Amino acid sequence: MKIVAQRAALQEALGLASGIASARTPKPVLQCVKLVAKDEPAELIMLATDLEAGCRCILPQVEVNEPGEALVPVQKFSDIVRESTDEEVLTITADGQKCEIIGSNAQFRLTTLDPAEFPRVADFEGDGDFQISSEVLSDLIEKTNFAVARVHSHYAISGVLWEAEDKKLQLVSTDGHRLAVAKGSLQKAVASEDGISAIVPVKMMNILQRAISGSDEVLAVKISETQILIRTARAILLSSLVQGSFPKYRDVIPRDCPIKITIEKEKFLHGIRQAALLTSEESHSVQLAFSADKVVLTGKSPEAGEAEVTVPVKLTGEPIEIAFNPTFLIEPLKVVGTDQVTMELTAPNKPALLKGTADFIYVVMPVDIR
Repeated sequence: MKIVAQRAALQEALGLASGIASARTPKPVLQCVKLVAKDEPAELIMLATDLEAGCRCILPQVEVNEPGEALVPVQKFSDIVRESTDEEVLTITADGQKCEIIGSNAQFRLTTLDPAEFPRVADFEGDGDFQISSEVLSDLIEKTNFAVARVHSHYAISGVLWEAEDKKLQLVSTDGHRLAVAKGSLQKAVASEDGISAIVPVKMMNILQRAISGSDEVLAVKISETQILIRTARAILLSSLVQGSFPKYRDVIPRDCPIKITIEKEKFLHGIRQAALLTSEESHSVQLAFSADKVVLTGKSPEAGEAEVTVPVKLTGEPIEIAFNPTFLIEPLKVVGTDQVTMELTAPNKPALLKGTADFIYVVMPVDIR
């Protein structure tokens, strides 16, 4: 194999591949990226997998002198390309035992493995089940990913629920203490009349967000019983799905709350951050005392002291005092996407509902401070 490739394109693809390849594994092939050079059409395909997630990155801006394959340690390869900052192009050759990366002033030789030992990485065939813009999907991921359970015995909530029906996609996440629901429009309606439901692991959500952030393209999505595939302009991403039953999240969304509060988001966010400065790990809660025209946010701990911050609000209903983990309010406020938010409350020991636009709702359990 011998190719000449743009360094910037290599670095972008390797950034995606290195996020998927296993850093710690007894199988050396999973610490590698597979390079496949084709001459008709001239392109380099870069494959990575950890047996759960995978990617096929396609680099069309290459000159293929000799087609072929190579299996290269992804981290070393990525480090070499990243540090070759004075190069516009790099020449890569491989003969089955070593891979050479050659620039104008430096030359590197990497020991390679047998490409035949690398696991198969599925390709995207056909049109997919639906299409969505990268901008819309990126926004949905941002509004739900923060609420996924990171460590939990209920494995189903360690991923994000995707529900696609007609021309809508809804993403849902929960960690048992809070719930985030975001909706977006599809470019192409779902083919199935019954809709599609799948739980996507948080690792693939993070990889997907990095791959599409800042782009403006239409993504094709295909979901089977065990796998999701997403086709972007530059790559195909795939992952096994989380198996199990997602909680019946609709049952926990409050309805007909008697207390409604309208608040300027930035002032509310700043006030919570200020009050949280004087909380501790043991007393990690901020108390909110709502009255007709203001909320007083109080954070305190025996070790640090006490903070009291006042933020103007508009309240409909009775005054109420309620407490929350400040992180559980800060994270949704950072992504809500509106200048004003609405909180709906029922009682100090009942879940609260936070709303931005009609396409985003957030439910959070209060903290018992008795």
